Amino acid sequence: MALRAIAALFAALFLAAAPASAEVVLNRGNAGGDPFSLDPHNTQGTWENFIVGDMLEGLVTEAADGSLIPGAAESWTVSPDGLTWTFKMRQGAVWSDGTPVTSDDFVYSWRRLMDPNTAAQYASILYVIKNAEDVNGGKLPVDQLGVAAPDPSTLVVTLVHPAPYFDGIVAHQATFPVPKQQIEKFGNDWIKAGNYVSNGPFTLVEWRAQEYVRLAKNPTYHDAANVKVDIVNWIPINDFAAGVKRYKTGEIDIYDAYPNSQKKVLTAELGDQVTAAPYLGVSYITFNQRQEVFKDVRVRQALSLAIDRQIITDRIFQLGEPVACSIVPPETANYEKGANSPDCQMASQAERNAKAKALLAEAGYGPGNPLTFRFYTTQDLDSKKAAATMQSMWRAVGVNAEIVANEPATHYNQHLQAANFDVATAAWIGDYNDPETFLFMFESNNKGFNYGAWSNPEYDELMRQERLEPDATKRAAIMRQAEQILLDNYGVAPTRFRFNPYLVKPYLKGWIGNIRGVNRSRWMSIEGR
Repeated sequence: MALRAIAALFAALFLAAAPASAEVVLNRGNAGGDPFSLDPHNTQGTWENFIVGDMLEGLVTEAADGSLIPGAAESWTVSPDGLTWTFKMRQGAVWSDGTPVTSDDFVYSWRRLMDPNTAAQYASILYVIKNAEDVNGGKLPVDQLGVAAPDPSTLVVTLVHPAPYFDGIVAHQATFPVPKQQIEKFGNDWIKAGNYVSNGPFTLVEWRAQEYVRLAKNPTYHDAANVKVDIVNWIPINDFAAGVKRYKTGEIDIYDAYPNSQKKVLTAELGDQVTAAPYLGVSYITFNQRQEVFKDVRVRQALSLAIDRQIITDRIFQLGEPVACSIVPPETANYEKGANSPDCQMASQAERNAKAKALLAEAGYGPGNPLTFRFYTTQDLDSKKAAATMQSMWRAVGVNAEIVANEPATHYNQHLQAANFDVATAAWIGDYNDPETFLFMFESNNKGFNYGAWSNPEYDELMRQERLEPDATKRAAIMRQAEQILLDNYGVAPTRFRFNPYLVKPYLKGWIGNIRGVNRSRWMSIEGR
Protein backbone atom coordinates (compact mmCIF):
# COMPACT_ATOMS: atom_id res chain seq x y z
CA MET A 1 0.00 0.00 0.00
CA ALA A 2 2.87 2.37 0.82
CA LEU A 3 4.42 1.82 -2.60
CA ARG A 4 1.08 2.58 -4.26
CA ALA A 5 0.74 5.78 -2.26
CA ILE A 6 4.24 6.89 -3.25
CA ALA A 7 3.54 6.05 -6.90
CA ALA A 8 0.27 8.03 -6.78
CA LEU A 9 2.11 11.01 -5.27
CA PHE A 10 4.75 11.01 -7.99
CA ALA A 11 2.05 10.63 -10.65
CA ALA A 12 0.20 13.64 -9.24
CA LEU A 13 3.39 15.72 -9.19
CA PHE A 14 4.18 14.62 -12.73
CA LEU A 15 0.72 15.58 -13.98
CA ALA A 16 1.07 19.00 -12.43
CA ALA A 17 4.65 19.68 -13.48
CA ALA A 18 5.13 18.04 -16.86
CA PRO A 19 3.33 20.39 -19.29
CA ALA A 20 4.85 23.74 -20.21
CA SER A 21 3.20 26.75 -18.58
CA ALA A 22 1.77 27.98 -21.87
CA GLU A 23 -0.12 24.75 -22.50
CA VAL A 24 -3.76 24.39 -21.54
CA VAL A 25 -4.05 21.17 -19.57
CA LEU A 26 -7.30 19.39 -18.79
CA ASN A 27 -7.21 16.69 -16.10
CA ARG A 28 -10.20 14.36 -16.27
CA GLY A 29 -11.03 11.77 -13.61
CA ASN A 30 -12.29 8.59 -15.26
CA ALA A 31 -14.47 6.57 -12.88
CA GLY A 32 -14.40 3.38 -14.95
CA GLY A 33 -10.72 2.85 -14.27
CA ASP A 34 -7.93 1.96 -16.64
CA PRO A 35 -8.95 1.15 -20.22
CA PHE A 36 -8.70 -2.50 -21.25
CA SER A 37 -7.45 -1.30 -24.63
CA LEU A 38 -7.21 1.81 -26.80
CA ASP A 39 -8.16 -0.22 -29.87
CA PRO A 40 -11.86 0.61 -30.46
CA HIS A 41 -12.46 -2.97 -31.60
CA ASN A 42 -11.33 -4.29 -28.22
CA THR A 43 -13.24 -1.91 -25.96
CA GLN A 44 -16.70 -2.12 -24.46
CA GLY A 45 -16.99 0.41 -21.61
CA THR A 46 -18.02 4.04 -21.52
CA TRP A 47 -14.75 4.85 -19.72
CA GLU A 48 -12.88 3.55 -22.77
CA ASN A 49 -15.16 5.36 -25.20
CA PHE A 50 -14.35 8.66 -23.47
CA ILE A 51 -10.63 8.26 -24.19
CA VAL A 52 -10.80 6.61 -27.62
CA GLY A 53 -13.44 9.14 -28.72
CA ASP A 54 -11.00 11.96 -28.01
CA MET A 55 -8.55 10.39 -30.47
CA LEU A 56 -10.65 8.74 -33.16
CA GLU A 57 -13.65 10.21 -34.96
CA GLY A 58 -16.39 8.16 -36.57
CA LEU A 59 -18.47 9.09 -39.58
CA VAL A 60 -20.77 10.85 -37.10
CA THR A 61 -19.72 12.41 -33.81
CA GLU A 62 -21.22 14.32 -30.88
CA ALA A 63 -21.70 18.01 -30.31
CA ALA A 64 -21.12 19.52 -26.88
CA ASP A 65 -24.69 18.67 -25.86
CA GLY A 66 -24.39 15.06 -27.02
CA SER A 67 -26.44 15.54 -30.19
CA LEU A 68 -25.20 13.96 -33.40
CA ILE A 69 -23.23 16.02 -35.93
CA PRO A 70 -21.03 15.22 -38.94
CA GLY A 71 -17.64 13.74 -38.11
CA ALA A 72 -15.34 12.02 -40.60
CA ALA A 73 -18.27 12.26 -43.01
CA GLU A 74 -19.40 15.76 -43.88
CA SER A 75 -22.84 14.62 -45.06
CA TRP A 76 -24.96 11.55 -45.82
CA THR A 77 -28.12 10.52 -47.60
CA VAL A 78 -30.56 7.65 -47.14
CA SER A 79 -32.40 5.86 -49.95
CA PRO A 80 -36.24 5.98 -49.94
CA ASP A 81 -36.45 2.35 -48.76
CA GLY A 82 -34.04 3.07 -45.89
CA LEU A 83 -31.63 0.32 -46.93
CA THR A 84 -28.77 2.31 -48.47
CA TRP A 85 -26.81 4.97 -46.61
CA THR A 86 -24.28 6.97 -48.62
CA PHE A 87 -21.67 8.97 -46.72
CA LYS A 88 -19.54 11.69 -48.26
CA MET A 89 -16.14 11.87 -46.58
CA ARG A 90 -14.83 15.13 -45.21
CA GLN A 91 -12.58 16.73 -47.80
CA GLY A 92 -8.99 17.31 -46.74
CA ALA A 93 -9.21 15.21 -43.57
CA VAL A 94 -5.97 13.41 -42.66
CA TRP A 95 -4.64 11.07 -40.02
CA SER A 96 -2.15 12.52 -37.55
CA ASP A 97 0.69 11.12 -39.70
CA GLY A 98 -0.59 13.11 -42.69
CA THR A 99 -2.19 10.15 -44.50
CA PRO A 100 -5.60 11.07 -46.02
CA VAL A 101 -8.70 9.72 -44.29
CA THR A 102 -10.74 7.97 -46.96
CA SER A 103 -13.77 5.74 -47.31
CA ASP A 104 -11.40 2.79 -47.68
CA ASP A 105 -10.36 3.32 -44.05
CA PHE A 106 -13.90 2.56 -42.96
CA VAL A 107 -14.25 -0.45 -45.24
CA TYR A 108 -11.01 -1.83 -43.76
CA SER A 109 -12.00 -0.99 -40.19
CA TRP A 110 -15.50 -2.45 -40.34
CA ARG A 111 -14.25 -5.62 -42.02
CA ARG A 112 -11.71 -5.92 -39.21
CA LEU A 113 -14.44 -5.38 -36.61
CA MET A 114 -16.58 -8.13 -38.14
CA ASP A 115 -13.71 -10.56 -38.75
CA PRO A 116 -14.26 -13.43 -36.28
CA ASN A 117 -10.50 -13.49 -35.66
CA THR A 118 -10.75 -10.04 -34.10
CA ALA A 119 -13.23 -11.41 -31.54
CA ALA A 120 -14.70 -7.94 -31.04
CA GLN A 121 -17.28 -7.92 -28.26
CA TYR A 122 -19.20 -5.13 -30.00
CA ALA A 123 -19.31 -6.74 -33.45
CA SER A 124 -23.05 -7.26 -33.16
CA ILE A 125 -23.66 -3.51 -33.28
CA LEU A 126 -23.13 -3.73 -37.06
CA TYR A 127 -25.38 -6.76 -37.63
CA VAL A 128 -27.78 -4.30 -39.24
CA ILE A 129 -25.40 -4.26 -42.25
CA LYS A 130 -25.97 -6.77 -45.04
CA ASN A 131 -24.13 -10.07 -44.43
CA ALA A 132 -22.59 -8.76 -41.19
CA GLU A 133 -23.82 -11.55 -38.94
CA ASP A 134 -22.69 -14.26 -41.37
CA VAL A 135 -19.30 -12.60 -41.78
CA ASN A 136 -18.87 -12.35 -38.02
CA GLY A 137 -19.94 -15.98 -37.66
CA GLY A 138 -17.35 -17.13 -40.20
CA LYS A 139 -19.94 -18.19 -42.76
CA LEU A 140 -18.90 -15.57 -45.34
CA PRO A 141 -15.57 -13.87 -46.12
CA VAL A 142 -15.12 -10.32 -44.84
CA ASP A 143 -15.27 -8.86 -48.35
CA GLN A 144 -18.95 -9.83 -48.46
CA LEU A 145 -19.81 -7.26 -45.78
CA GLY A 146 -22.33 -4.76 -47.19
CA VAL A 147 -19.99 -1.78 -47.23
CA ALA A 148 -18.19 -0.38 -50.27
CA ALA A 149 -15.95 2.50 -51.27
CA PRO A 150 -16.67 3.31 -54.93
CA ASP A 151 -14.19 6.19 -54.61
CA PRO A 152 -12.06 7.62 -51.77
CA SER A 153 -14.73 10.21 -50.92
CA THR A 154 -17.78 7.93 -50.88
CA LEU A 155 -18.84 5.16 -48.51
CA VAL A 156 -21.93 3.13 -49.39
CA VAL A 157 -23.53 0.97 -46.70
CA THR A 158 -26.26 -1.57 -47.46
CA LEU A 159 -28.51 -2.59 -44.58
CA VAL A 160 -30.60 -5.72 -44.11
CA HIS A 161 -33.53 -3.65 -42.86
CA PRO A 162 -34.33 0.04 -42.37
CA ALA A 163 -32.58 1.50 -39.33
CA PRO A 164 -33.48 5.16 -38.77
CA TYR A 165 -31.01 5.17 -35.86
CA PHE A 166 -28.03 4.12 -38.01
CA ASP A 167 -26.46 7.57 -37.67
CA GLY A 168 -26.27 6.84 -33.94
CA ILE A 169 -24.62 3.47 -34.59
CA VAL A 170 -21.86 5.02 -36.69
CA ALA A 171 -21.11 7.44 -33.85
CA HIS A 172 -20.29 4.47 -31.61
CA GLN A 173 -16.69 3.68 -30.69
CA ALA A 174 -16.78 0.23 -32.30
CA THR A 175 -17.32 1.85 -35.71
CA PHE A 176 -14.43 4.30 -35.40
CA PRO A 177 -11.77 3.98 -38.10
CA VAL A 178 -8.44 2.38 -37.27
CA PRO A 179 -5.21 3.16 -39.19
CA LYS A 180 -4.49 0.32 -41.59
CA GLN A 181 -0.96 1.60 -42.18
CA GLN A 182 -0.08 1.28 -38.49
CA ILE A 183 -1.78 -2.06 -37.92
CA GLU A 184 0.01 -3.61 -40.88
CA LYS A 185 3.31 -2.25 -39.55
CA PHE A 186 2.98 -2.86 -35.80
CA GLY A 187 0.19 -5.40 -35.38
CA ASN A 188 -1.41 -5.24 -31.93
CA ASP A 189 1.29 -2.80 -30.83
CA TRP A 190 -0.26 -0.06 -32.95
CA ILE A 191 -2.03 1.22 -29.82
CA LYS A 192 1.25 2.10 -28.09
CA ALA A 193 2.44 5.68 -27.78
CA GLY A 194 4.56 6.53 -30.80
CA ASN A 195 2.62 4.07 -32.98
CA TYR A 196 -0.91 5.38 -32.40
CA VAL A 197 -2.25 7.42 -35.30
CA SER A 198 -5.46 9.43 -34.85
CA ASN A 199 -8.02 11.16 -37.03
CA GLY A 200 -9.67 12.95 -34.09
CA PRO A 201 -8.97 16.06 -31.99
CA PHE A 202 -6.18 14.45 -29.91
CA THR A 203 -3.49 11.86 -30.25
CA LEU A 204 -1.73 9.56 -27.78
CA VAL A 205 1.36 10.79 -25.96
CA GLU A 206 1.71 8.30 -23.12
CA TRP A 207 -0.20 5.56 -21.34
CA ARG A 208 0.89 4.69 -17.83
CA ALA A 209 -1.33 1.87 -16.61
CA GLN A 210 -3.30 2.78 -13.48
CA GLU A 211 -1.91 6.34 -13.60
CA TYR A 212 -3.06 8.20 -16.70
CA VAL A 213 -3.56 8.23 -20.45
CA ARG A 214 -2.06 11.46 -21.79
CA LEU A 215 -3.32 12.96 -25.04
CA ALA A 216 -2.06 15.97 -26.98
CA LYS A 217 -3.93 18.19 -29.40
CA ASN A 218 -3.77 16.85 -32.94
CA PRO A 219 -2.68 19.72 -35.22
CA THR A 220 -3.86 17.83 -38.33
CA TYR A 221 -7.47 17.54 -37.11
CA HIS A 222 -9.96 19.27 -39.39
CA ASP A 223 -11.29 21.47 -36.57
CA ALA A 224 -8.00 21.92 -34.70
CA ALA A 225 -8.34 25.72 -34.81
CA ASN A 226 -11.31 25.48 -32.45
CA VAL A 227 -9.83 22.94 -30.01
CA LYS A 228 -8.86 24.98 -26.95
CA VAL A 229 -7.11 22.32 -24.86
CA ASP A 230 -3.52 21.26 -25.55
CA ILE A 231 -3.14 18.31 -23.17
CA VAL A 232 -5.78 15.94 -21.78
CA ASN A 233 -4.85 13.62 -18.93
CA TRP A 234 -7.39 10.82 -18.43
CA ILE A 235 -6.83 9.62 -14.87
CA PRO A 236 -8.36 6.29 -13.78
CA ILE A 237 -10.01 6.56 -10.36
CA ASN A 238 -11.94 3.55 -9.07
CA ASP A 239 -12.35 4.84 -5.52
CA PHE A 240 -15.04 7.53 -5.67
CA ALA A 241 -14.06 9.02 -2.30
CA ALA A 242 -10.44 9.26 -3.45
CA GLY A 243 -11.65 10.92 -6.64
CA VAL A 244 -13.50 13.56 -4.63
CA LYS A 245 -10.34 14.28 -2.63
CA ARG A 246 -8.28 14.69 -5.80
CA TYR A 247 -10.97 16.99 -7.20
CA LYS A 248 -10.95 19.15 -4.09
CA THR A 249 -7.14 19.49 -4.15
CA GLY A 250 -7.30 20.59 -7.80
CA GLU A 251 -5.58 17.51 -9.26
CA ILE A 252 -8.55 16.94 -11.55
CA ASP A 253 -10.87 19.46 -13.20
CA ILE A 254 -13.84 17.19 -13.82
CA TYR A 255 -14.86 13.82 -12.39
CA ASP A 256 -17.75 11.69 -13.61
CA ALA A 257 -18.54 10.24 -10.18
CA TYR A 258 -18.82 10.87 -6.48
CA PRO A 259 -20.26 8.83 -3.59
CA ASN A 260 -23.95 9.47 -4.08
CA SER A 261 -24.59 9.42 -0.36
CA GLN A 262 -22.36 12.52 -0.12
CA LYS A 263 -24.33 14.58 -2.63
CA LYS A 264 -26.00 16.83 -0.04
CA VAL A 265 -22.77 17.41 1.88
CA LEU A 266 -20.80 18.05 -1.31
CA THR A 267 -23.44 20.43 -2.63
CA ALA A 268 -23.33 22.42 0.62
CA GLU A 269 -19.56 22.70 0.20
CA LEU A 270 -19.14 23.02 -3.58
CA GLY A 271 -22.49 24.37 -4.77
CA ASP A 272 -23.11 24.21 -8.51
CA GLN A 273 -19.93 22.18 -9.04
CA VAL A 274 -22.00 19.15 -7.98
CA THR A 275 -24.53 17.95 -10.51
CA ALA A 276 -26.43 14.87 -11.65
CA ALA A 277 -27.79 14.70 -15.19
CA PRO A 278 -30.42 12.23 -16.48
CA TYR A 279 -28.74 9.46 -18.43
CA LEU A 280 -29.75 7.04 -21.17
CA GLY A 281 -28.93 4.16 -18.86
CA VAL A 282 -30.40 1.43 -16.69
CA SER A 283 -29.08 -0.76 -13.88
CA TYR A 284 -30.31 -4.33 -13.54
CA ILE A 285 -29.64 -7.72 -12.02
CA THR A 286 -28.62 -10.55 -14.32
CA PHE A 287 -28.88 -14.27 -13.53
CA ASN A 288 -26.54 -16.86 -15.03
CA GLN A 289 -29.09 -19.11 -16.69
CA ARG A 290 -26.43 -21.57 -17.79
CA GLN A 291 -26.79 -22.84 -14.22
CA GLU A 292 -29.75 -25.10 -13.50
CA VAL A 293 -30.88 -23.15 -10.46
CA PHE A 294 -31.32 -19.92 -12.43
CA LYS A 295 -33.03 -21.60 -15.36
CA ASP A 296 -36.04 -21.78 -13.03
CA VAL A 297 -38.09 -18.62 -13.58
CA ARG A 298 -39.54 -18.99 -10.08
CA VAL A 299 -36.08 -18.46 -8.59
CA ARG A 300 -35.38 -15.43 -10.77
CA GLN A 301 -38.78 -13.93 -9.93
CA ALA A 302 -38.31 -14.53 -6.20
CA LEU A 303 -34.95 -12.77 -6.17
CA SER A 304 -36.39 -9.85 -8.12
CA LEU A 305 -39.46 -9.56 -5.89
CA ALA A 306 -37.37 -9.42 -2.72
CA ILE A 307 -35.52 -6.26 -3.83
CA ASP A 308 -37.09 -3.08 -2.47
CA ARG A 309 -35.99 -0.79 -5.29
CA GLN A 310 -37.28 2.37 -3.61
CA ILE A 311 -34.95 1.83 -0.67
CA ILE A 312 -32.03 1.28 -3.03
CA THR A 313 -32.65 4.50 -4.97
CA ASP A 314 -33.66 6.68 -2.01
CA ARG A 315 -31.25 5.57 0.70
CA ILE A 316 -28.20 4.35 -1.20
CA PHE A 317 -27.88 6.29 -4.44
CA GLN A 318 -29.77 9.41 -3.32
CA LEU A 319 -29.71 11.16 -6.71
CA GLY A 320 -33.45 11.14 -7.27
CA GLU A 321 -33.15 8.36 -9.85
CA PRO A 322 -36.44 6.67 -10.75
CA VAL A 323 -37.10 3.05 -9.85
CA ALA A 324 -36.88 0.95 -13.03
CA CYS A 325 -39.94 -1.12 -13.81
CA SER A 326 -38.75 -1.68 -17.38
CA ILE A 327 -35.42 -2.01 -19.14
CA VAL A 328 -35.85 0.88 -21.62
CA PRO A 329 -35.41 4.34 -20.02
CA PRO A 330 -38.41 6.65 -20.41
CA GLU A 331 -36.35 9.37 -22.19
CA THR A 332 -35.55 7.00 -25.07
CA ALA A 333 -36.63 8.15 -28.53
CA ASN A 334 -38.98 6.03 -30.70
CA TYR A 335 -40.29 4.41 -27.52
CA GLU A 336 -43.81 3.35 -26.57
CA LYS A 337 -44.06 3.43 -22.80
CA GLY A 338 -46.07 0.85 -20.94
CA ALA A 339 -43.96 -2.29 -20.46
CA ASN A 340 -43.99 -2.99 -16.74
CA SER A 341 -42.35 -5.57 -14.47
CA PRO A 342 -44.87 -7.70 -12.56
CA ASP A 343 -42.97 -6.67 -9.41
CA CYS A 344 -44.19 -3.09 -9.82
CA GLN A 345 -47.81 -4.21 -10.04
CA MET A 346 -47.82 -5.52 -6.46
CA ALA A 347 -48.98 -3.10 -3.79
CA SER A 348 -46.39 -3.53 -1.05
CA GLN A 349 -42.98 -4.99 -0.29
CA ALA A 350 -44.57 -7.27 2.31
CA GLU A 351 -46.76 -8.73 -0.45
CA ARG A 352 -43.74 -9.15 -2.72
CA ASN A 353 -41.75 -10.88 0.02
CA ALA A 354 -44.58 -13.31 0.72
CA LYS A 355 -44.78 -14.16 -2.97
CA ALA A 356 -40.97 -14.59 -3.12
CA LYS A 357 -41.01 -17.08 -0.22
CA ALA A 358 -43.83 -19.05 -1.85
CA LEU A 359 -41.98 -19.21 -5.17
CA LEU A 360 -38.78 -20.38 -3.49
CA ALA A 361 -40.70 -23.07 -1.63
CA GLU A 362 -42.25 -24.25 -4.92
CA ALA A 363 -38.74 -24.43 -6.37
CA GLY A 364 -37.55 -26.60 -3.47
CA TYR A 365 -35.83 -24.04 -1.26
CA GLY A 366 -36.53 -23.27 2.38
CA PRO A 367 -35.00 -23.20 5.88
CA GLY A 368 -33.51 -26.68 5.48
CA ASN A 369 -32.24 -26.02 1.98
CA PRO A 370 -31.61 -22.29 1.51
CA LEU A 371 -30.81 -20.90 -1.90
CA THR A 372 -27.13 -19.90 -1.80
CA PHE A 373 -25.07 -18.12 -4.45
CA ARG A 374 -22.31 -15.58 -5.09
CA PHE A 375 -23.42 -12.05 -5.93
CA TYR A 376 -21.01 -10.07 -8.11
CA THR A 377 -20.86 -6.29 -8.18
CA THR A 378 -18.43 -3.40 -8.64
CA GLN A 379 -16.28 -2.21 -5.76
CA ASP A 380 -17.23 1.45 -5.50
CA LEU A 381 -18.72 2.39 -2.15
CA ASP A 382 -22.30 2.97 -3.35
CA SER A 383 -22.44 -0.28 -5.33
CA LYS A 384 -21.12 -2.25 -2.38
CA LYS A 385 -23.67 -0.59 -0.09
CA ALA A 386 -26.46 -1.43 -2.54
CA ALA A 387 -25.22 -5.02 -2.80
CA ALA A 388 -25.14 -5.36 0.99
CA THR A 389 -28.67 -3.97 1.19
CA MET A 390 -29.91 -6.47 -1.42
CA GLN A 391 -28.06 -9.22 0.45
CA SER A 392 -30.08 -8.30 3.54
CA MET A 393 -33.32 -8.19 1.55
CA TRP A 394 -32.66 -11.67 0.16
CA ARG A 395 -31.80 -12.94 3.62
CA ALA A 396 -35.27 -11.81 4.72
CA VAL A 397 -36.80 -14.37 2.31
CA GLY A 398 -34.37 -17.14 3.25
CA VAL A 399 -31.66 -16.64 0.63
CA ASN A 400 -27.92 -16.51 1.30
CA ALA A 401 -25.80 -14.36 -1.04
CA GLU A 402 -22.03 -13.93 -0.78
CA ILE A 403 -20.86 -10.59 -2.20
CA VAL A 404 -17.90 -10.50 -4.58
CA ALA A 405 -16.80 -6.96 -5.53
CA ASN A 406 -14.29 -5.98 -8.22
CA GLU A 407 -13.29 -2.92 -10.22
CA PRO A 408 -15.51 -2.36 -13.29
CA ALA A 409 -13.06 -3.74 -15.87
CA THR A 410 -12.66 -6.99 -13.93
CA HIS A 411 -16.38 -7.22 -13.18
CA TYR A 412 -17.37 -6.96 -16.84
CA ASN A 413 -14.45 -8.59 -18.64
CA GLN A 414 -13.59 -11.44 -16.30
CA HIS A 415 -16.97 -12.22 -14.81
CA LEU A 416 -19.95 -11.03 -16.88
CA GLN A 417 -18.34 -11.50 -20.29
CA ALA A 418 -16.76 -14.78 -19.22
CA ALA A 419 -20.01 -16.12 -17.70
CA ASN A 420 -18.08 -16.49 -14.45
CA PHE A 421 -20.83 -15.46 -12.03
CA ASP A 422 -24.03 -16.65 -10.37
CA VAL A 423 -26.01 -13.43 -9.96
CA ALA A 424 -24.57 -10.01 -10.77
CA THR A 425 -25.27 -6.33 -11.06
CA ALA A 426 -25.00 -4.86 -14.54
CA ALA A 427 -25.69 -1.56 -16.22
CA TRP A 428 -26.26 -0.55 -19.80
CA ILE A 429 -25.76 2.87 -21.31
CA GLY A 430 -27.53 3.33 -24.64
CA ASP A 431 -25.17 3.25 -27.60
CA TYR A 432 -27.69 5.25 -29.60
CA ASN A 433 -31.06 6.79 -28.79
CA ASP A 434 -33.48 4.02 -29.70
CA PRO A 435 -35.09 1.17 -27.70
CA GLU A 436 -33.24 -1.43 -29.73
CA THR A 437 -29.93 -0.53 -28.07
CA PHE A 438 -31.40 -1.88 -24.80
CA LEU A 439 -33.47 -4.75 -26.17
CA PHE A 440 -30.92 -6.27 -28.57
CA MET A 441 -28.84 -7.36 -25.57
CA PHE A 442 -31.27 -10.11 -24.67
CA GLU A 443 -31.58 -11.79 -28.04
CA SER A 444 -30.43 -15.40 -28.07
CA ASN A 445 -27.67 -14.73 -30.60
CA ASN A 446 -26.11 -11.87 -28.62
CA LYS A 447 -23.08 -13.64 -27.19
CA GLY A 448 -21.35 -10.44 -26.11
CA PHE A 449 -23.91 -8.73 -23.87
CA ASN A 450 -26.59 -11.29 -23.03
CA TYR A 451 -24.60 -12.01 -19.90
CA GLY A 452 -27.12 -14.40 -18.37
CA ALA A 453 -27.80 -16.30 -21.64
CA TRP A 454 -31.56 -15.77 -21.38
CA SER A 455 -33.30 -17.10 -24.47
CA ASN A 456 -36.87 -16.81 -25.70
CA PRO A 457 -37.92 -17.64 -29.30
CA GLU A 458 -40.97 -15.34 -29.19
CA TYR A 459 -38.77 -12.45 -28.08
CA ASP A 460 -36.28 -13.16 -30.85
CA GLU A 461 -39.07 -13.24 -33.43
CA LEU A 462 -40.50 -9.92 -32.28
CA MET A 463 -37.06 -8.33 -32.50
CA ARG A 464 -36.77 -9.68 -36.03
CA GLN A 465 -40.16 -8.19 -36.88
CA GLU A 466 -39.39 -4.73 -35.50
CA ARG A 467 -36.33 -4.52 -37.73
CA LEU A 468 -38.47 -5.15 -40.78
CA GLU A 469 -41.28 -2.78 -39.78
CA PRO A 470 -41.07 0.57 -41.64
CA ASP A 471 -43.89 2.21 -39.67
CA ALA A 472 -42.38 3.89 -36.60
CA THR A 473 -45.52 3.57 -34.47
CA LYS A 474 -45.98 -0.12 -35.23
CA ARG A 475 -42.28 -0.74 -34.67
CA ALA A 476 -42.44 0.89 -31.22
CA ALA A 477 -45.44 -1.27 -30.30
CA ILE A 478 -43.61 -4.45 -31.34
CA MET A 479 -40.62 -3.53 -29.19
CA ARG A 480 -42.90 -2.80 -26.23
CA GLN A 481 -44.40 -6.28 -26.65
CA ALA A 482 -40.92 -7.83 -26.72
CA GLU A 483 -39.88 -5.89 -23.63
CA GLN A 484 -42.92 -7.15 -21.73
CA ILE A 485 -41.94 -10.74 -22.52
CA LEU A 486 -38.46 -10.06 -21.14
CA LEU A 487 -39.95 -8.61 -17.95
CA ASP A 488 -42.63 -11.27 -17.48
CA ASN A 489 -40.03 -14.01 -17.81
CA TYR A 490 -37.49 -12.27 -15.57
CA GLY A 491 -34.77 -12.51 -18.17
CA VAL A 492 -33.21 -9.78 -16.02
CA ALA A 493 -34.46 -7.68 -13.12
CA PRO A 494 -34.24 -3.90 -13.75
CA THR A 495 -33.57 -1.86 -10.62
CA ARG A 496 -33.09 1.86 -11.41
CA PHE A 497 -32.81 4.32 -14.27
CA ARG A 498 -29.49 6.07 -14.13
CA PHE A 499 -28.47 9.64 -13.47
CA ASN A 500 -24.93 10.71 -14.22
CA PRO A 501 -23.12 12.36 -11.28
CA TYR A 502 -20.41 14.93 -12.04
CA LEU A 503 -18.04 17.28 -10.29
CA VAL A 504 -17.14 20.17 -12.60
CA LYS A 505 -14.84 23.08 -11.78
CA PRO A 506 -16.38 26.52 -12.39
CA TYR A 507 -13.48 27.51 -14.66
CA LEU A 508 -14.15 24.55 -16.98
CA LYS A 509 -16.34 25.69 -19.87
CA GLY A 510 -18.02 23.66 -22.58
CA TRP A 511 -19.32 20.85 -20.40
CA ILE A 512 -23.04 20.17 -20.90
CA GLY A 513 -24.90 17.41 -19.07
CA ASN A 514 -26.80 15.22 -21.53
CA ILE A 515 -28.61 11.88 -21.64
CA ARG A 516 -25.84 10.36 -23.77
CA GLY A 517 -23.28 11.12 -21.06
CA VAL A 518 -20.74 11.99 -23.76
CA ASN A 519 -18.66 15.13 -23.24
CA ARG A 520 -15.76 15.26 -25.68
CA SER A 521 -12.68 17.23 -24.63
CA ARG A 522 -12.81 18.89 -28.05
CA TRP A 523 -15.51 21.27 -26.81
CA MET A 524 -13.98 22.20 -23.47
CA SER A 525 -11.88 25.16 -22.42
CA ILE A 526 -10.37 26.49 -19.23
CA GLU A 527 -11.03 30.10 -18.34
CA GLY A 528 -9.58 31.71 -15.24
CA ARG A 529 -8.08 28.73 -13.45
